[in-house]
Amino acid sequence: MSILANPLRLIFFFYLFYLYYSYVRPVPVDSTVREVANLISDYGIHFISFFILGALAQLANNKNNDFVFGISLALVTSVFIEFIHFFIPFRDFVMMEGIANIVGCLSAIYLINYYRKNYG
Repeated sequence: MSILANPLRLIFFFYLFYLYYSYVRPVPVDSTVREVANLISDYGIHFISFFILGALAQLANNKNNDFVFGISLALVTSVFIEFIHFFIPFRDFVMMEGIANIVGCLSAIYLINYYRKNYG
């Protein structure tokens, strides 16, 4: 199946690219992200960002599990992004942010899988 045949897979890959781009660039002092982080915490932003990634990966997957690659890529990305922060000088490596990434991704995958089994 072509990637263009399933629009959710295309959205998944665009969002994945956006996450990589936004998580490796410096955050300006007067950015909206810092204001939101003051409201819901930095961990909340990480959880929500990777919840969306996990949801897109699982929604792009069908009942035959044809897109296991996308789900695996989402989980690996949730760990890899925080690991890469250790080597980027203007980013901080925080283990709790990595855990928030993993929990967000896994919870979206689980919730959509649970919904599909019981209601879909």
